[in-house]
Amino acid sequence: MTSHTIKILALSGIISLAGCSQPEQEKQTETATSEQKPVTTSPFVVAFSEAQQQVSNIELGTIQNRSLSARIRANGQLQLPPQNKASINPLLGGIVRSIPVKEGEFVQKGKVLATIQNPELIKLQEEYLTTRNQLRFAEQDYERQRTLNEEQVGSRKKFESAESDVQVQRARQKALATHLTSLGVSPKNVAAGQITSSMAITAPISGFLRVIDVNIGTYAQPGQQMFEIVDNHHLHLELNVFEKDFSKMAEGQKVLFSMPNVAGDPLEAKVFALGKAFEGDSRMVTVHAELENNKNTSLLPGMYVNAQILAGKQELPALPEEAIVRYKSKDYVFVKEAPTTFRMQEVETGVSENGFMEVKPVKELPANAQIVTKGAYYILAEKMKSEVAE
Repeated sequence: MTSHTIKILALSGIISLAGCSQPEQEKQTETATSEQKPVTTSPFVVAFSEAQQQVSNIELGTIQNRSLSARIRANGQLQLPPQNKASINPLLGGIVRSIPVKEGEFVQKGKVLATIQNPELIKLQEEYLTTRNQLRFAEQDYERQRTLNEEQVGSRKKFESAESDVQVQRARQKALATHLTSLGVSPKNVAAGQITSSMAITAPISGFLRVIDVNIGTYAQPGQQMFEIVDNHHLHLELNVFEKDFSKMAEGQKVLFSMPNVAGDPLEAKVFALGKAFEGDSRMVTVHAELENNKNTSLLPGMYVNAQILAGKQELPALPEEAIVRYKSKDYVFVKEAPTTFRMQEVETGVSENGFMEVKPVKELPANAQIVTKGAYYILAEKMKSEVAE
């Protein structure tokens, strides 16, 4: 038995107890009244005596237009901007020697993810040291030729050649130092004689390790992905909006969204960018919305979402939320047909805001139809009580 059914049966008990507490004379009056109740042949007509109406504090009203936020329904996915997702691959190939991290682990920017070994790295360091020494000799020769040139003893051509050699060796050393740095090798350590055949693969951003595509002993190819890191703090929505609704969109609009398979209250986002073209032949435009106060660690890129975009105020037909009851997966209201009879009328619901809900009767209602605006669940409880008795 669901909690919804328990609630309704409990309401039935309250009404029954209220009837039992009446004086004997009132009971006889109610009995006489109940004998005069019309026979309800329709399953959607409920007999509810005047005494029961008083006990349940039934109130009546009509459907009236109210200023509610127009909500545009949209579907989409959670996505990450490119700068919050990183695919890591080596600049120089090599054998993977260590992987000190695990899939799903949070890593800080700069953390070592793996070390790979390649003899070519040693050659690069040797070349750097050779160039460094050649630069030192070139600078010494340049100083010697400059002195001779100033004293007009040496050849001008030799001086210019020495000057050019210094520039070439200096540029070569700088290029090799940059290359080593990009491979995770410190030129200062190399200059101090610390030669290594291993280089570290580090995290370019902070985030969660979503994928590890290598294992120890495999050969990591340049340009081949080894790891993927995602930073979920900047998740945003990519929503698909129909052409007919796109004209109502604007930056800054509030978005309420939920995941089909995740329970909980709707989460909030704000529109920050609107698409400028249709997506293929779908006649739909993409709307981007940034999550607000995102502290939900269960949200992941690629999750599907159902969203409602709040697109300004509109005058919509509405009733108090407690006037709508749920029965067999459909929404209904109770319309008073006679002093002691009420008919269930199916409605479609829409925007819900500030205690009121947009309603659209499935079948047209009479003008100024008297609808139960308070106590509707007591009448539904009476109906379900009679169904149980049957």
